[in-house]
Amino acid sequence: MKRQLLALVLLGVLTVSTGCTGLFGPGQVDEERLSQEFRYDWDTDRKVTINVTGEQYHAVYDLQNRSRLVVNTRDFTGDQPLSVAALKYRYPNGTVTKIPASQVEKKQEKTVISLPARKGKVAFSAPAGGKQVRVPTFVDGSYEVILPQNMRVGVPVLSQVRPGADEQRIENGRVHLLWEDVEADSVSVSYYLARDLWIFGGVLALFLLVGIGGAAYYVLQIRQLEQRREETGLDMGDGSG
Repeated sequence: MKRQLLALVLLGVLTVSTGCTGLFGPGQVDEERLSQEFRYDWDTDRKVTINVTGEQYHAVYDLQNRSRLVVNTRDFTGDQPLSVAALKYRYPNGTVTKIPASQVEKKQEKTVISLPARKGKVAFSAPAGGKQVRVPTFVDGSYEVILPQNMRVGVPVLSQVRPGADEQRIENGRVHLLWEDVEADSVSVSYYLARDLWIFGGVLALFLLVGIGGAAYYVLQIRQLEQRREETGLDMGDGSG
């Protein structure tokens, strides 16, 4: 029985490591996801624009002299192919077209997107974590990350921006983080809801009040103890006389 259980565990680990537990294995892509609709903002002046809307991010890449784009993600097991959706391409003349599944190859550690032209913009949607997004830098150059509505960064305990942004501004309730030239392997941002800061501040203030109250009580107890000792010493002095 123990041998059978061990064999099943080893089989499960092997299955996960080879990427066969998913519905779509290496070489296959989800055509339904690729054909999903999303209205991208193509009029960006950054090399890469990442629009985070919650559980997803929507990326637009301005590519020059490239016939393909290789994308991936990373988890605790290492590099994995990125599951892309709503895949589109925009030609320099403004024409937007969908990239068919036949032009997308899902490999063991990456997803390879063959582009219809060597100059243009490619856009896709991909999963993002809860209140955080991490995007490997597939393309060199300037980056912009747009956070969801009413999300903020700035408090180290509640947020983190790596590498540090060159510029930060708020437009229509959304934080825009900008980098002139990213040299890191990835851009990673964790953020918080604006009202979370007030909750955090209230909890911190409560802890401070409790701490101050505890310290005051401790000092009071020490003073009372010292006073009792002094009174006891005086009484003993009077008795000896």
